[in-house]
Amino acid sequence: MNLAPNPSHLETVGAVIEGIARAKQDRNYPNDFSKVLPIALHGDAAIAGQGIVYEIIQMAKLDGYKTGGTIHLVINNQVGFTTNYLDARSSTYCTDIAKVTLSPVLHVNADDAEAVVHAMLFALDYRMQFGGDVFIDLLGYRKYGHNEGDEPKFTQPILYKAIAKHKNARDIYAEKLIKDGIINANYVKELEDKYKAKLDENLEESRKKDLTVITPFMQNEWTGFEQVSMDGMLLKQDTTFDKNSLTEIAKTITQLPTDKKFISKIAKIVEVRREMYFEKDELYWEMGELLAYGTLLKEGYDVRISGQDVERGTFSHRHAVIKAEASEEEVVLLNDIKDRKGDFYIYNSLLSEYAVVGFEYGYALASPNTLTIWEAQFGDFSMVPNYD
Repeated sequence: MNLAPNPSHLETVGAVIEGIARAKQDRNYPNDFSKVLPIALHGDAAIAGQGIVYEIIQMAKLDGYKTGGTIHLVINNQVGFTTNYLDARSSTYCTDIAKVTLSPVLHVNADDAEAVVHAMLFALDYRMQFGGDVFIDLLGYRKYGHNEGDEPKFTQPILYKAIAKHKNARDIYAEKLIKDGIINANYVKELEDKYKAKLDENLEESRKKDLTVITPFMQNEWTGFEQVSMDGMLLKQDTTFDKNSLTEIAKTITQLPTDKKFISKIAKIVEVRREMYFEKDELYWEMGELLAYGTLLKEGYDVRISGQDVERGTFSHRHAVIKAEASEEEVVLLNDIKDRKGDFYIYNSLLSEYAVVGFEYGYALASPNTLTIWEAQFGDFSMVPNYD
């Protein structure tokens, strides 16, 4: 289990955890995405107000970004710091974003412990059965202010007078169990005493340590890697690759299947690449790029590229994915490389920058042996070839 660091209410972490989950799925369970489960925690004001949430949800069923369903748990305390919910959104519910993908939403009273557990189990069952997103709107409250010096009655005096008189969820559930004859008051007291004793024990243990040991994030995935200084990054590295093997890659990616028909312009592009390499001993940018990917695949590294129009390239320079004219069947010549040990993934993205780059950042965190590339739209201006 990985708990991704969350930068406040900004919802960026939602895109990151989707990327982490997809990387683990691609690497370990490519045929069964149900084996890895992303869970996103939201605040009610944030899920309604942050635009990246919409971008992430629009990614949920796309080939390049789907993760087999996410459980979205909204901690709905009905206050975005000092903003009443009526000032925080125009929609009826903070979870109305779920309508984009027709995902189920469970509105649950956080005071009802058994209902909360039931909702959680239902959400898990739904995700595993249908492979789609599910939302839990956990309706509760924040008892105290934003920090020790904050007074919530400044902005919600009526609400916080009611909250001050309201029993907490633990006491409500304990009273129910006692009334039903399942436990007695002594049992509740014993649980409290054991819990407080454990806290005291942990406090004493912490005082014996001079320094706090911080466990690095994603440490298992990065075992064997060392952090290098800037000086180390500037050292020259041997990046040579066997010429004969390179030529074999070049043959593969400059030869279209003969059993399919392609439009003449694509056939011309592939033919020009073949002539450049084998007759003129020249390379344009896009041929050099594809050869570089091919060498990585041959050596056992995965390559993942996403962004707007990356499959062909915004200005038709890349053509890593070629479509047959009659059927639109996709042909990825890099995946035809003989004895390749790595996998090549390339996906056109939705028209999103923020969520997609967050997704790819998460993917790279969880898969250090993958070359993970996000190409910004128009980032390929300098790569436009001239075939005249």
